[in-house]
Amino acid sequence: MAWSSNAQNQDDVRLAYAYYNSGEYEKAAYLFENLYAQTNSRGYFNYYITCLIKDSQFEKAEKAVKKQMSSNKTDKTYNIILGNIYNKSNRSEKATEQFETIFKDIPVQRNTVINLANQFSSIEEYGYAEKILLQSGEQNGENYDFELMSIYSQAHNSQKMIDKGLDIVHTNPQQAQMIQNNFQYYLNTDVNDEFYEKLRLTLLQRVQKNPTTAFSEMLVWLFVQKKNFKSALIQAKALDKRLGESGQRLISLGDLALESRDYAAAIDAYKYVADKGSSVLYYQKARFGQLRASFLQIENGGLPDNSVLQSLKSQYASMFKEYGVTNATLPEVVNYSKLLTYYLNSPTEAIQMLENALSLSGLTPAQKAVLMLQLGDIQLYTGDVWAATMTYAKVENDNKQNANGDEAKFRKAHIAYYTGNFKWAASQLDVLKQATSKLIANDAMELSMLINDNCDRDEPDENDTTSAISEDMSKNAELRVFARAELYFSQNKNDLAMASLDTIINNYSKHSLVDEAYYKKAEIFEKNMDYVSAANCLDSVVSNYAYDVLADKAAFKLAGLCYEKLDDPERAKKLYLKILADYPGSVFAVESRKKYREIEAN
Repeated sequence: MAWSSNAQNQDDVRLAYAYYNSGEYEKAAYLFENLYAQTNSRGYFNYYITCLIKDSQFEKAEKAVKKQMSSNKTDKTYNIILGNIYNKSNRSEKATEQFETIFKDIPVQRNTVINLANQFSSIEEYGYAEKILLQSGEQNGENYDFELMSIYSQAHNSQKMIDKGLDIVHTNPQQAQMIQNNFQYYLNTDVNDEFYEKLRLTLLQRVQKNPTTAFSEMLVWLFVQKKNFKSALIQAKALDKRLGESGQRLISLGDLALESRDYAAAIDAYKYVADKGSSVLYYQKARFGQLRASFLQIENGGLPDNSVLQSLKSQYASMFKEYGVTNATLPEVVNYSKLLTYYLNSPTEAIQMLENALSLSGLTPAQKAVLMLQLGDIQLYTGDVWAATMTYAKVENDNKQNANGDEAKFRKAHIAYYTGNFKWAASQLDVLKQATSKLIANDAMELSMLINDNCDRDEPDENDTTSAISEDMSKNAELRVFARAELYFSQNKNDLAMASLDTIINNYSKHSLVDEAYYKKAEIFEKNMDYVSAANCLDSVVSNYAYDVLADKAAFKLAGLCYEKLDDPERAKKLYLKILADYPGSVFAVESRKKYREIEAN
C-alpha cells in the first residue's frame, strides 16, 4: 500500500511540473497544494504560491502566506513572499513595508541571511538582496563577497560583479583562478565585447593603482582570451622584471602566440628570453622557439626580402654551431631544410643536412619518418621523381598502419597525380580514404574527387598489370596542366604555377577545372599577400560557378578575406548570409553563422 501511495505521489509531482511548464497554473496549483499538504515541503509551497500569482489569484495567495506567517513567526522569508504578492497586485507601498520589515532585526546566523538574500533574488529584488548582505556584513562582521558577486551576476550588473570579483582577488590572491573561471563564462557569451572592455579597463585601473601580481596575471590572461598577444606581452614582461623570473611565462606566452599564428608576438616573446643570455634556464627553448616562429612567419606570410632570408639562415647556422645536429634539434633541421630548398634554392645543401641527421644513432621510427618525408619532398622539388618515390615507399614500408605510413602513401599518390598517372593515383587514394588520420582521409577524398570528376579514362583491363604506370598521355590534357600547376605550387615556383593555371583559364575556358584554377590562383595571391587579386579570383568562382563543388568554399574564403584583410565587413556579411541561404548543408554553414553574428555585434 505504501508503494502504491508513493507511486501516486510521484505521478502527481510529474503532472504538477508538466502543468506548470505548459502554463496551466490553476491545475498545477491544485496539485502543488496537495503535495505540500502531504509532505510539508517548502519547495511545493513556493510553487503553489507562484502558480497562484501567475494565475492572478492574489487574495488566495496572500491568505495562504499569512497562514504560514502566523505559525512560523521567525521565518522572514514569508515576508518577502508576501511583499512579492503585493508587488504583483500593484500594492507597492505594502510590498515595501513587508520588505523593510526584514531590516528591523537582521538575523545573526549567516545561513539565514544568505537564505533571505536568495529569496529576494528569486523575485528579482536584487537591491534588497544586496542590502541585506551588506548590512549583515557590517553588523555581524561576515564576508559575503562571493554571494554579492552572484547577485550582481543575476542582476546583469557586470561592472559591480567585476569590481567585487577583483576585490576578492585583491584580498585573497589564491582565489584568482576561481574568479577567472567565473569571468570566462561571460567572455564566452560576450558577443559585442562589452564585458571584455569593462574588465580590461577595470583591470588596467587596478594595475595602475595597485600593481599586484594577481591583477597583472589576470590582465595577461584576459588579453590572451582575445589573442591580443602584443598587449599580453607588455604585461608579461613587466611581471618577469618585477619578480625577477627566468622567462617561463614569456615562453608559455610565445607558445600560445605561435599556436595562434601570431608569429611576430611569438618571436618577440622568445627573443626577450633569449636576450637574457645562455645562463637562464629557458635559453635553449627560447632560441629554438624564435627560429621556429621566424621560419613559420616566412612560410605563412609570403615571400620576404632576401635580406630576411639570409638573416634567418645566419641564425640557423649560429644555432647549429652552438648545439649541433642532434636528436634535440631535429625539428630545426627539418625547417632549415625547407628554408634552404624553397626560399634559398639550395636543395643540395638541404639534402646533405637531412642525410647527416638520418645517420644519427638513437633515432625513433617517428623521427626517421619525418626526416625521410622531408627528404622525399626535396627530391621531388629537384625533379628526381624516382628517388622521391623510393624514399616515400621506404617510409610507407617501415610505418605500416600508422599516420607516417599513410602520409608517405599519400605523397606517392600525389607523385602519380603530378606525373599524370591518374589511374594508379586514384587506386591509392581509394585506400587512403579509410586512413586513421582524418586529415589524410579528407585530403585523399578531395584529391580523389578532383581526379574522378575531371579525368576521362578508360576502365583498365583486369589482366593489364602495366596500367599503374602506363596511361594514354594524349588524354586529360587539362588535368595534366592543373596537376603540373599544383606541383609547381608545392615547390614554391609560383610564377610557373600561375602560368599553368592561366593556360587552363584561357585555353580550356569551358572545362570543369576552370573554377579550380581560379581557386588555386587565389591561394597563390593570398600567400604573396596580394589580397585584392585573391579576392577577385574567388569572386570569379562565387559569381560564375555558383553550383560547382567549390562555390561554398570560395564564398567562405572570400568572406574571410573581406573581413580580415580588406576591411569590408559588409561584403563579408553578405557572403556569410549567401552561404547560409544557398548552401545550408555546407560544412562552412555553422562557422558562417558564427562569423556573421560576430560582425553584426561589432
